[in-house]
Amino acid sequence: MLEYLIEVAARVRSASAIVFDTFDELERNAMNGLSSMLPFLCTIGLFPLLLNQSPQNNFASLGSNLWKEDPKCLEWLESKESESVVYVNFGSITVMSAEQLLEFAWGLANSKKPFLWIIRPDLLIGGSVILSSEFVNETKDRSLIAS
Repeated sequence: MLEYLIEVAARVRSASAIVFDTFDELERNAMNGLSSMLPFLCTIGLFPLLLNQSPQNNFASLGSNLWKEDPKCLEWLESKESESVVYVNFGSITVMSAEQLLEFAWGLANSKKPFLWIIRPDLLIGGSVILSSEFVNETKDRSLIAS
């Protein structure tokens, strides 16, 4: 994972623009800091809210998720103390190797923090995600892994 992040960081400087799925008011300090180091930054957050603004509701069949939502995530989160959970979601286009996934998984385990990890079925390059029973046993009382 570290090698991947180093590679991405190296390529970012040559990009003509970088798009973030957030909005300026939410992460103003971060965006200001990044804009001094990176090329043009564009924030596109809150797109799903725009769908509700159509008077004809032409977009009723559209949604912002590519996968079915899992209601148990909210139930699990509500059982945890406020602001105590690490949320991990690599979005809809990121893929990684088994080695990267394993490194990230054990980083979460070693953090000793409760976490909610969304793992897409196609996240792993060339295969399905299988987490070891050792990892599951280490984190079972403080984690929820969903897809």
